[in-house]
Amino acid sequence: MLGSLGVVVALGVGSVALVGSSAAARPKRHAAALAVASPATTVSFTFSARVGGLGKNPVSLTGSGQADFVHDALAVTVEVPGALARLIPGGNPGGEAVDLVLSGGTVYAQVPGLSSLTGTPWISVALPAGATSALPGVFSEVAGALGNVNEILSFATAHHAKVRSLGTSTVHGTTVTGEQITARSKGVRIGARLWTAASGDLVRAVVGLGQGTRGITATVDLGRYGAPVTVTVPPPAQVKAIPLSLVESVVGGLVSKLHLGALAGL
Repeated sequence: MLGSLGVVVALGVGSVALVGSSAAARPKRHAAALAVASPATTVSFTFSARVGGLGKNPVSLTGSGQADFVHDALAVTVEVPGALARLIPGGNPGGEAVDLVLSGGTVYAQVPGLSSLTGTPWISVALPAGATSALPGVFSEVAGALGNVNEILSFATAHHAKVRSLGTSTVHGTTVTGEQITARSKGVRIGARLWTAASGDLVRAVVGLGQGTRGITATVDLGRYGAPVTVTVPPPAQVKAIPLSLVESVVGGLVSKLHLGALAGL
């Protein structure tokens, strides 16, 4: 789990691999040569996401976070809307903020609605050994991709996605160069618009993945590359460890409720 940065890489970039050999067109070499920055050591970001297919109406999420690529750590705050928060045991139907921290192969979550049930402000979930051992490589890949969009574009074209230039634009007062990636595999639409500063750093990614009325669109704005960040692991006395199997069971139940709600016209 890499939070919203995972959305950028896993959805906006990695999902292009879904096209694979199913695409009929041969990849075309992209002509753009964007500047290349050094791999990111730290980055701060904000994001917004819109998810369709979970209920009658799309669900919107917003949040912010910081990533420390030197220590393989991530901190994210997600503003969970009432439509989702009310499904969490003890959740506030008016919505609530959820804090997430990833460090040392453990995910820590501060979910206000759960504190009365667990007796602690935080819960923690240890990732499987395979996932934990893979984390350094994932952080390294993300750090490199954020400073070298050329690699992302090459990956996309190598997997038969279409890549085209969007020209120049402005993001938060910074002149940026845009590139669009589009692909389709087994009825799934995959797309990403990547905006790169003159330094070579990725400053905005708009990514989407969908089929019919179901899908997700997310916008991630990135900045403060190399600036100090704070990723704080909560003290043990404030944490209740939860088995991964229990989390998977709860999440599966929530998904079922959401689909049933959609069918009921909620």
